[in-house]
Amino acid sequence: MVPAGGARARSPRTASASRWPWPRATLPYELAALAAWIAVIALTVTGAVHGAHFASPAPAGEGPHHHVTPAHTAHGASGSGGLAGFGGLATWALMCAAMMLPAALPALAHVGTNSLRRRRQRAMAGFAAVYLAVWTGYGALLLASAPLWSRLPGDTALACALALAAAWQSTVHKRRALRDCHRSSPLPLSGPRAATGTVRFGLRHGGACLRSCWALMAVMAAAGRGTGMLAWMALLTGIVTAERFARRPGRTTRLAAAALAAAALTVALAPSLP
Repeated sequence: MVPAGGARARSPRTASASRWPWPRATLPYELAALAAWIAVIALTVTGAVHGAHFASPAPAGEGPHHHVTPAHTAHGASGSGGLAGFGGLATWALMCAAMMLPAALPALAHVGTNSLRRRRQRAMAGFAAVYLAVWTGYGALLLASAPLWSRLPGDTALACALALAAAWQSTVHKRRALRDCHRSSPLPLSGPRAATGTVRFGLRHGGACLRSCWALMAVMAAAGRGTGMLAWMALLTGIVTAERFARRPGRTTRLAAAALAAAALTVALAPSLP
């Protein structure tokens, strides 16, 4: 389908390859991802963020624990404290902006390339809002399910999350979802249909990304606190971004599965190591 004016709609991958040198419409979102990373690091270093694992509050009469062993940082007692409620969901949204916006840059470039100049930034902002809303909804689901898994002993929750992510990376469903992440959608140029098309593309792309990376992001719900949490964020962001930009994403997915399986084994065996 060729839009009015003769401009052919490009896929996110094609748009990123051929249009990336143009005055970067995606620059605000690159800076937003960087700012989200800086905010998460600052909040973690200052102790304002205790990981994304929905830890429970300290018992009555006790202050916060400043010295926590790794075996106790990977789980919490319930979803009622720590990052629970709006604060927890806001922190999750900040982490998603840091981790997932880089992978969405080709899709954002597609929206910018296939939108009229006067509404380009509005269309890209609408797409980004819908895309992050999908991931925020997933965070709400993890928060609601926290009581089911947050009482697992030691690093069991983290080891299980890593093993689940490794297993998912090896499935045909993961490969299909990753292919869907690379697909574009025709975008009307003007009128109400343009806004509707952007929202629809945001939902479709966000849904495909969620199907592809839900298990990877579940690791963050079981990750520890402090620098350990930041290390997992960096690893998972690298996997997600590499899968999105790699010329052969299938190979990247297999390598990620092996790395995640090794990490799961390491975490599971860590308590028994001298």
